[in-house]
Amino acid sequence: MPAHPRAADAAKRLLSSASHRLMTADPTADHVLRGALERSLDWDIDDPSLRPVAQRSFEPNFSETAGRALAFQVKPLGRGVTADDQREITNGAVRGLIHEHFGTEPLRWFDRRSEGARGSYARSAGYGARYALGLDRGGLTEVQASYEWGPEVLDMLPQPVMDLAQTAMSLVPGLRPFATIIRTSRLSGGQQISFEIARETALDALKPLMEALGMGERHGGLVTLLAFVLGARFTLPPSVATLTLLNTHRGPEMRLDVNIDALPDAPEQLLPLLRLPMIERPQNLAALDSWMTALTPDGYYGPGSVTVLSVRVRPDVPARLALYLRPLALDGAALEAPAAAPVAPTPAAAAQSFARRARY
Repeated sequence: MPAHPRAADAAKRLLSSASHRLMTADPTADHVLRGALERSLDWDIDDPSLRPVAQRSFEPNFSETAGRALAFQVKPLGRGVTADDQREITNGAVRGLIHEHFGTEPLRWFDRRSEGARGSYARSAGYGARYALGLDRGGLTEVQASYEWGPEVLDMLPQPVMDLAQTAMSLVPGLRPFATIIRTSRLSGGQQISFEIARETALDALKPLMEALGMGERHGGLVTLLAFVLGARFTLPPSVATLTLLNTHRGPEMRLDVNIDALPDAPEQLLPLLRLPMIERPQNLAALDSWMTALTPDGYYGPGSVTVLSVRVRPDVPARLALYLRPLALDGAALEAPAAAPVAPTPAAAAQSFARRARY
């Protein structure tokens, strides 16, 4: 490994290796994405002064609803990177990928949806952005731009998303709007609204909202799944979770994200708890094992640590798990520890290491 490995180079190596193991398209073959990663992750992974700032800048993610995909999000960070830089890099990456892979009409749709963001940024100094994408065997499946506008996000939502936002704020106390996500895929596009849950909130407090969205019968499954994985926790402390709402062609979807780093008493053995409910869904559990193995660097027995645990639910889909990863390949502090024997990781070994690293 180079004396001062760059995060961009480590991310590209990890993505290329993972794509081959998961048998998806290789994202590093795309010149637009390579350029975006170079600008987004231009810092040394062994620089201790940047670790607190940049450790959340590159996060692969797994979802039960898309278990065989390679997906990740990037928030441009590093020395000298401003909120203006984040927005400019995100816009360039997303627009370039949409134009190259989906065509001119989806790009025009994205430009119309994001016009408010670009026009309002003069009044919104300090708000940043990030981008995300997913790939399968056929190539790019979707690309997303997330704009962290703060409360001003409500002024920039299309009416169907505004309706969701107003319903949520009327039924769940303590929601603070902070971001919107504009998503473009091969066949469709959509927009989401994300709220910080700013006050202590019991999981039962989400039931009125879920009933209003036509998914009240899914509330028990969401509570059971999240509380089980988080070690019998039925109440979320202030500012450790976010709530995201979107409209799909099959109805509204709700996603609850829990920031594991901010949770004061997260379970030390998180992964075994996460895996247990998936035993009833063996195909999804096998997909998680494959994903963990694909994200594990050569010579190590695990892929990294969980940063965010998510539960997604729709009227037609029961609660399903998703997670975001702080990859070991970009964790300078973890890589300084002695490596295990350089053998290919097995799912069981990756799971054991993942459990040990689930929370620092």
